Amino acid sequence: MLEDIAASRFGFWIVALLMAGFDSAFLLKPGSYAFSISSTNLVRFRVSLNPFTMRSKELVSSLLSFPFQLFFVSDIDAPDRTARELFKAMSRMRRLSRQVTVFSVLAILATILLILGPCLAAMVSNHFSIFILFPPLYAFALITSVLLWRRRRRFGFSKGTVLKISAEITLCPVLLVNISKRISLAQMSSLNAVRLASFSDAPKQTLLAIRENIRYHTGE
Repeated sequence: MLEDIAASRFGFWIVALLMAGFDSAFLLKPGSYAFSISSTNLVRFRVSLNPFTMRSKELVSSLLSFPFQLFFVSDIDAPDRTARELFKAMSRMRRLSRQVTVFSVLAILATILLILGPCLAAMVSNHFSIFILFPPLYAFALITSVLLWRRRRRFGFSKGTVLKISAEITLCPVLLVNISKRISLAQMSSLNAVRLASFSDAPKQTLLAIRENIRYHTGE
């Protein structure tokens, strides 16, 4: 079946879209929860009551849960912090989320190119669509690498981290679609999930969802 897809008129773009989809996936250990922070310091958790697990970890897709935006990972076992320390950490995360805007725009443009690929292949030819759309996709990957290098200190990244991310999206520009996921997972976060739940728009429901999720993993 895969050989038929690869040999079809839309094979290149179908494979590219599948790569972007698979690349958006990541695993979370039990008790860890991804979340984003709004401009008003409200926390939006991703908590599944019936998670799909692989190797005893929850499979998550950044494109579905946090499309083109920065997210962080909390843990129920993380040490508690004072209200001042927690607010300071959340404020920093909110500022980092704004820094990702330009990368999100580039990722959206890359996604548009991937969607236009099979459309152009259907109207003209597969070779022509690659010739027209792949160069700008590669250019977006290079621009992203340069911007990430220049802003590495704002994200607290080492040179090695930036080089790794840059190499991935340069060698395979399709992965640019998930640049926000790469930046997110490279962030160091040690905030307590239960404490963070009080900053969501529905604290009681969020805490209840976390407890149900824990019960699912523990089998109680």
